[in-house]
Amino acid sequence: MSPHNRTLTPRIDVSVMKTSLLLLVAILLFAAQAGATNLIQNGSFQTNDFTDWTIGATSNGTWGSGYPVVTGWPLGGRNAAKGEVGEVNFDGTFQGGTLSQTFTSGAGAATLSFDWAAMGDGTHTNGDGGDFRLLLDGIILADHDVGTIGPNDIFNGTLTANANLSAGTHTFEMDILRPYISNAGNTPYEYVTNADVEGTVPEPSSILLLGIGALGLAGVLRRKLGF
Repeated sequence: MSPHNRTLTPRIDVSVMKTSLLLLVAILLFAAQAGATNLIQNGSFQTNDFTDWTIGATSNGTWGSGYPVVTGWPLGGRNAAKGEVGEVNFDGTFQGGTLSQTFTSGAGAATLSFDWAAMGDGTHTNGDGGDFRLLLDGIILADHDVGTIGPNDIFNGTLTANANLSAGTHTFEMDILRPYISNAGNTPYEYVTNADVEGTVPEPSSILLLGIGALGLAGVLRRKLGF
């Protein structure tokens, strides 16, 4: 055969093609994780108000006179909801205020959390700085009772819990409770912020297209390269 009539077969770099396949698979995995997001809106009260939140109180509880309000987080860097929670009439039970939000989730694992802080009133030692509770659909998942707090004390932490969510709507709730009457100027201050429900909400159409592309490319490479 004349050299001028030979059919030229393109040379395929096997290592490059394998790398391309691995890259596509990595993109597919990344896309599946890209749906992980905070399902809570206005979780740090960045709107300077309680947009997306429902303010409530327990049966004998109160947020305190003039509360809740949105103010600066006492440790800085963000906003927070603030209260002087407690009982309306003394009965020794844990009573106070609640903040809740309904969110929509896909099915799967999720991590729920919020940051809390309790600060003394500057004058009095109090028997309880606040009992902070994290609830999902009315069920307590995490709980921390500050206990005795001095006038100049400030305590803070994070409540975290894991849950398997069914697809649909759920209610995230933060409770702040105390077993004492709320008296303005004679009650510790409580704060909550950074509410988060970190769940994976996949985008089925995008992931399906990437999956089909990955499988198609894998088939082509197996036929051409024998791996």
